[in-house]
Amino acid sequence: MTKLLNNRYQVLDVLGGGGFSTTFLVEDTHMPSRRRCVLKQLKPVSMDPSIQTLVQERFQREAAILETLGEISDQIPRLHAYFTEAHQYYLVQELIVGHTLAEVVQAQGALSEATVLDILLSLLPVIELIHQRGIIHRDIKPENIILRDQDGKPVLIDFGAVKETLGTVVNAEGQPTGSVVIGTPGFMATEQSRGFPTYASDLYSLGLTAIYLLTGKFPHELNIDPQTSQLRWHQSVLNVSSGLAAVLDRSINLVARDRYPTAAAFGQALRDSSIKPMPQVPPAPVPMASPPTPVPMASPPVSTYPSGIPPTAITPPVASESSADFTPKKVGILSAIALASAALSFVAIQNLWPWVADRLAENTTIDPNPTSTATPPSDSPSPESLASPSPELITPSPATRPQFAAVAYSVPTGTYGYSYNFSSQAAAEARALQECNQRVTAQDCQALFSFQDACGTLVRATSGVYGWAWDQQITASETEAQQQCRNHGGTDCQVLLNLCSDRVIQSR
Repeated sequence: MTKLLNNRYQVLDVLGGGGFSTTFLVEDTHMPSRRRCVLKQLKPVSMDPSIQTLVQERFQREAAILETLGEISDQIPRLHAYFTEAHQYYLVQELIVGHTLAEVVQAQGALSEATVLDILLSLLPVIELIHQRGIIHRDIKPENIILRDQDGKPVLIDFGAVKETLGTVVNAEGQPTGSVVIGTPGFMATEQSRGFPTYASDLYSLGLTAIYLLTGKFPHELNIDPQTSQLRWHQSVLNVSSGLAAVLDRSINLVARDRYPTAAAFGQALRDSSIKPMPQVPPAPVPMASPPTPVPMASPPVSTYPSGIPPTAITPPVASESSADFTPKKVGILSAIALASAALSFVAIQNLWPWVADRLAENTTIDPNPTSTATPPSDSPSPESLASPSPELITPSPATRPQFAAVAYSVPTGTYGYSYNFSSQAAAEARALQECNQRVTAQDCQALFSFQDACGTLVRATSGVYGWAWDQQITASETEAQQQCRNHGGTDCQVLLNLCSDRVIQSR
């Protein structure tokens, strides 16, 4: 390529390439400084003339978004120009001088915990900014984060929305649709791999990027827990604090609703966590052998409660007597008492077992014909929902079996579908998706969230920003959903749906 592109940009070198694009280092011949820039040549998947106008319009829209993002943060490259030439689409962006995180790890090996923490805390406010504008990056990975030589700041590059635009094709019905899933295997969340990325998908990718920095290993090089399918990465790090491990574990949860709701919440969790080593338990000051001390978990289990805080905190019992006061005589007395107690317990169990067995048999009877019902969504509340009590007092009704509800949502259109009173989560989500897809021609609904024996809320602003939450009380879920919507920039967040696992309360 020797000619000037757009009669302006002289190609100096090829920086990289892929299925969607080729990236060049160019010189701007119209500038006195002949500044160097990055030029991306983007290749549309389809050359169908019937969609070229649509692709052009979408390309212009995404370019305008990139221009805005480059102005609101110095950790996103500025857009200098965009143009179309010979059915090829071009972006000209600021050249970031530095090295990608992948290059840094390849040269130096795994990074320290303090360094990784600094990178995360510097990037998360940038991600929060783009999410507040309703934008999902879709391709966060070590190769798309550059540590700038000038100040050491991480810079986020290569947004996926432009690639999605160039993946537009026409389906069998003649309607334009996206044919390519944007993202990188290994760093891509499950919902994104199905073509339904959310804000939580970016946080998942960022969490895996942090784990790569700590371990020096890509996700496919790490083991997977066969029971939970979660990534086993703790043993691949020499030293990682329990606080950071717990935060990263939550960020890469396979279920989107169990990750952090926003980038700001992710950052706050990092600031609240400690990066100090786990305190060592001093040995007991007694000559006799002491019972083994339980080994602390590498990371505490992540809470699945909407607020992240369990309803009750269990305080371990405090020993009433120091182990230093145990003498051989006391140990003998205690051993005799323990043996006598064990004998009495054995006799009691023998006498009580027939009665306990009867009670267990009564309580484990399985209904051979379980039933599930669901009410399809409607544009207006049903008479039953209008007659329901005030939402401030509503909690899920007691149930003899688990009751699941689910909400499916179409991000582009704001259309939703729901289900309730199902005996399994999978069945509830399938019905909600079915109801949502019946109302959306593009069939782009995703299972947004589901819950058991609780209440949930979905809210949306006119700008397209949305929020959702669930809790034991509908007032709590509504408050949290409204807050999520506002956190992402919504100024007029309105409740679209309030329902509990056994009934609908409000539907718009």
